[in-house]
Amino acid sequence: MPDTALNLNNLAKASFAIQVSTLRQLFGFNKTEFARALGVNEKTIRRWEDESESVTPQDGHKQLIQALQTIAESLDDLFDPDMIKVWAERPNPALQGERPKDFAKKPGGILIMAHLLGNLGR
Repeated sequence: MPDTALNLNNLAKASFAIQVSTLRQLFGFNKTEFARALGVNEKTIRRWEDESESVTPQDGHKQLIQALQTIAESLDDLFDPDMIKVWAERPNPALQGERPKDFAKKPGGILIMAHLLGNLGR
């Protein structure tokens, strides 16, 4: 896994391939699960993570990656980066008892979690 602590601080400046790979691994998704959460197929995730390919994601997919960055940054304020994967695996009362990893696969799930976590500091 990439050096998460370093990448979370500079993730928005990293290449799209690094952003996708770091966020997928940070939340404990395999490529198939991550593809489902983002509404793409696994081949797309592989292409996005392959830095040798020049890929331009659709705006909606960029928005979901940015939302995952918001979630990661909010959680980074609360936990060590290694604990984010644990958070994603545990049922969460704010998500009707669902695991964040499963909630992310629902339509709008990533954006809802980003909104909830983005409002914590306000």
